[in-house]
Order: sequence, then C-alpha cells, then structure tokens
Amino acid sequence: MDTISTSSRPALAPRKKDVLPLILLSILLAGIVSVIAGAALAPQYRAVPALLWSLGFCVSGMLLGFLFGIPRTLPSGTVNVAPPEAHANDGAPAASTSIASGNTSNTLFLGTPTPMEINSNLVEVSDWLTKIIVGVGLIELKSLPATARGVAAFIAPSLGVDAPTGMAVVGGIMLFFSVHGFLIGYLLTRIYLSIIIKRADSIVKNESVRLESGKEIDVAELSRLQQKSLDDLQEAVTRLLVAPPPGGADAVSAMASLPAAVKPLNNLLWVDDHPSKNTLLVEQLERDNIKVDQAVASRQALAMLQKKAYDLMITDMARLENGSAVKDAGVHTVREARQLKPELPVIIYCNKDTAALYSTEAEAAGARFITTSGTSLLAAVNKLLRTAP
Repeated sequence: MDTISTSSRPALAPRKKDVLPLILLSILLAGIVSVIAGAALAPQYRAVPALLWSLGFCVSGMLLGFLFGIPRTLPSGTVNVAPPEAHANDGAPAASTSIASGNTSNTLFLGTPTPMEINSNLVEVSDWLTKIIVGVGLIELKSLPATARGVAAFIAPSLGVDAPTGMAVVGGIMLFFSVHGFLIGYLLTRIYLSIIIKRADSIVKNESVRLESGKEIDVAELSRLQQKSLDDLQEAVTRLLVAPPPGGADAVSAMASLPAAVKPLNNLLWVDDHPSKNTLLVEQLERDNIKVDQAVASRQALAMLQKKAYDLMITDMARLENGSAVKDAGVHTVREARQLKPELPVIIYCNKDTAALYSTEAEAAGARFITTSGTSLLAAVNKLLRTAP
C-alpha cells in the first residue's frame, strides 16, 4: 500500500535526521576547544589537567542529568485471551478454545501476548536519589557559593598559573561543563532512554502475536490493520446491498467456499516497499492456497518475474525507487511487467489519492483492476485466479 503521502500515515514517513545529539556534541567540542585555546594562548595554563577536570565535571553533570532524566514507567495493561463465555452472546468462536483443540482453521493467530513483570529498580533508585539530591541541595543552597570556591581553590594549583587566574579558569570550567553535561545527560536520557525502555518492555511483554504462517506482528499494528479491514468490509457490504453482484460472482463464491486443500495452488507476486502493511492480506491469500512472494522495488519484481512463473501480480502505486519517491511507480511496474509477461494480470492496490491521479495511466499501461480496498482486492484476486480458463 502507498506510503509516500505523510498526511494519512505519519508514522511511515521517512525519519528526519535527529540533530539534537549533533548540537550537544558541537557545544561540548566548542568548550573543549576553548580550554585548549586557553592553554595554548594566554594565560597558558596546563592543558592536560584542565582537560581532565573539564571532562570530569562534564561526566558528573551527565550522571546527574541521567538520574533526573530516567523516565517513570506506568503499569501497562495486559492483553489476555477472553474466556469462552465472553463470546457466547455474539456467536463468535473462542480463539482459546479453537487453539486448545488444535483447530486453527478459523483463526489467523496461533498466540496471544504473554505479559511479564518489568524490573523497575533503576527507576526507583533514580527517584529516590533525585529526591535526596534536591532536598539536600535546597537545605545547603546558602553554602553552595562557598563550596564552589573551595573546589575551585583545590583545583586551581594543578593548572600551574597564579591563584586568581586559576580560580577564574576553574570557575568557568565548572560552570560550563557541569551545566552542559547535565543537559546532555538529561536530554539524551529523557528522549532516547524512553524509546529504548519502551522497546525492551515490548519485547519482554511479548506485545505481538504470531500468525498461522509463523510471522509475528505488533499488537498495535495488528489492531490498525484489522480496523482497516473492517472498514473495507463494511464498505463492500454496503455496495452489495445497494447493487447486486455481477453474474459471475456465484462461481467465484462457490470456488471461494471450497477448502484450501481443494483449491489449486497459485503463485502471486506483490510489489510494495512497505510489505508489513499487507501482512493480514498476505496471510489471508496464503490461507486460500495462494503462494505470495513479495518485492520492494520494480527492479526486484522484474528479476523475480524472469525466474519464476506467476499467475498474478499486485503492485502499489507510490513508493521509493532507488532512494527516490516515485508517485507513479506502479504505472511503470505494470508497463514493464506486461512487456515481460504480456498475459500476466496485474492489480494495483493503492490509496485513494494516487488511484484518482493515475488510474487512467495505469489502465492504459495494462492494469486489470485498481482498488483502494483490501476486501475488493481479495475479491479481485479470487475472481482473476479462480475463474481463469
């Protein structure tokens, strides 16, 4: 499915380069260069001790920022299998009962998320230490200037310059590197550690389900794809109620109702630069005895067409080709595939915007069917493959 349009799928947009670490690193390098310049020029203090103390204050600030930036985690909800009686009213078969009995013919899923307890000791220690640091700091706030002068007086002799100059240099080093180190530790911890912890928790909690084919899919992504399938199904049912199906639909429906083992095996090639978005549709096709091979670019698809005989090809419209966004890539794919395999039927599955813009060109290139609905796509595949002479 197309992912070039970022308005409808912001999560799939190409991630912009994160400049925050570069900015923090540039500021840190500027401070180090200033320290080195002070050692090379006037007042010409000792460079090595100055750099060591600078890095020491920076690391201390980073450690403090790390403690303050550790994200607090809230208990997340668990995902459990609903008991069989929960489905008694709506007539749907219970997934757990089906799986327990070894019957997986009516479900796409072999497993459900298994929640686990997450170790939060680091968060608790961070919370405890930050409260102590803030409390002691507020109590001893009035003695902070004297303590800073004492630390500066202790460090100044190591620079090898007179006391007033050494005190001034050390004061600048303390202020700059401790504050900047705190910002580095806090910002990087607050932003990136949150992402790392979330991913780790997701892995530990196993917030994914395994499909019958063995593929795993995230629960949130599964919910989104299921909702889209439900929307497509609702739209298709509405169309059926408004207009009767064509005459050939009876034969297709009869063939579709057969068990997968009875249906002939067909090979299908699906071209999409984001194949994960089609996971449920691919699963449904393979359950219908249709072997699906996937390609992410036109060049790869054409190479696969030369090596293997396919009964049908599906392609999206807008996608990345050689690192560039091509809005009508599907049209080019259809044209090249038809030149290579003139008898190969091609379906375009894309969003409504690209379908409206390029449907005429796609049909002229040889596309047999253009759809924006997953339900319509499955019906079109069934019709083209099961009613073929």
